Amino acid sequence: MAQQLYYLPRGSRILVTGANGFIGSNVVHSLLELGYKVRGTVRAPKPWLDEMFRGKFGRDSYESVVLTNFENVDTLVSVMDGVSGVAHVASDVSFSANPEEVVPWVLRAVHNVLEAASRNSAIRRVVMTSSAVTALFPEPNKEGVVVREDSWNDEATKLAYDSDAPPLVKGLYTYAASKTEGEKAAWRWMEKNKPGFQFNTVLPDFTLGRILHEQIHGSTMGWVTGLPKGDTRIFETFVPQYFCDVIDIARLHVAALLDPNTVSRRLFGFAAPINLTDIISVVRKLQPNNTLIPEPPVNEGRDLSEVIPAKDAERLLREFCGRKGWTSLEDSIAQGLEVSRRPLCSL
Repeated sequence: MAQQLYYLPRGSRILVTGANGFIGSNVVHSLLELGYKVRGTVRAPKPWLDEMFRGKFGRDSYESVVLTNFENVDTLVSVMDGVSGVAHVASDVSFSANPEEVVPWVLRAVHNVLEAASRNSAIRRVVMTSSAVTALFPEPNKEGVVVREDSWNDEATKLAYDSDAPPLVKGLYTYAASKTEGEKAAWRWMEKNKPGFQFNTVLPDFTLGRILHEQIHGSTMGWVTGLPKGDTRIFETFVPQYFCDVIDIARLHVAALLDPNTVSRRLFGFAAPINLTDIISVVRKLQPNNTLIPEPPVNEGRDLSEVIPAKDAERLLREFCGRKGWTSLEDSIAQGLEVSRRPLCSL
């Protein structure tokens, strides 16, 4: 990518919330690779995070700021001082079964981040991490499902507040409701307030791939890292769905911040449909002598959804990020399972 193609000047500072998370840390890494400076928010001091990024990219490349919550707009305004773009990655990932503990918090955070950004005339782009569940709940073997850029999961909030919902999936419903209502609220806020910055969202599906530090659990990749140890927790809630590599998700965030032609878009991180049989097959191929890897479920089915906007996201990876397309499932899992990290890929 040529420097003149970047919407934000190379070398400027970008704020990334939730910088110590699985996706957030990869977003930070991708921005630092391109020569941007990053200020990352963390809920508590994470000296290892600063050491990791500064050790690779230089003393002035990265700084953390402790932000325990997103309740105070004035605090957020001060955190955004000197930045030209914001990636709001942080969210409530507690998977609490109580929507009243999650949804209002997420809505306040979204509103306050956008409000604070609007008070800083230097901020030209804001990108928010949404989720695939804002568009749909995957249903195995269901034919005729077509996802478009304006698709919304209208079921999510109804199920989250349904007292009869099964306890095992209630946390997922609450998470889905918070993401759906949060993204909808962001677009409504943009329409109503018409701030001086442009706005995009990224919708990751089941995210796999490299974990930058042992202190980072790895979210959905963390479930997969348990399989070689015989851990079957992933079996409890996983349903066949699309996956995406975490570096590709980070690249989509970078494109949402830097591509001049990507404005007011929802970028769908849906690389390919997978099921547990696919995941376990890859883990076995990578570790052929490991007898702890569990057997896959029988007749689990597949996600048959057609996700039309995923083609646009892949085109962005090729044309703006210079990639051949989506990262494969095998390459993604291989990076996620590495103990000794090989040299990290550039954008």
